[in-house]
Amino acid sequence: MSADPVNQLSLQPLSSSTWRLCDTRVASSDAASVLAYIEAAEGGGFDVTWVYGGAGTAWFATMDDLLNGAVRHLVACASRRGKPKPIAHRPPLAAL
Repeated sequence: MSADPVNQLSLQPLSSSTWRLCDTRVASSDAASVLAYIEAAEGGGFDVTWVYGGAGTAWFATMDDLLNGAVRHLVACASRRGKPKPIAHRPPLAAL
C-alpha cells in the first residue's frame, strides 16, 4: 500500500445521505472497485455495508474513523490473499 492509503479511497455520493466507497487503484468500470456502501445513520455516525472481502457491516462515529476503518479492512482482506501454508503430514500411527 502507499504511504497514505486513505488517498486510494474515493467517496462517490449516491444521494444526500448515501455514498459508495471505491478503490481508485481499480478501474471504475470494474465492480471490484466498490468496497462498501455508506449511509448516514439517523442518530449520527455512518452505517457501512462492506461488499469487498466478504459481507459485513460496521458503524463509525465520524468520516475520518470510517476511512481509517476502511484502510484496516483492506489490509485485513489483503493478508488473506496469500497461498495457505502447507500442513506437515505424518504417516498414520498404525503404519509405525
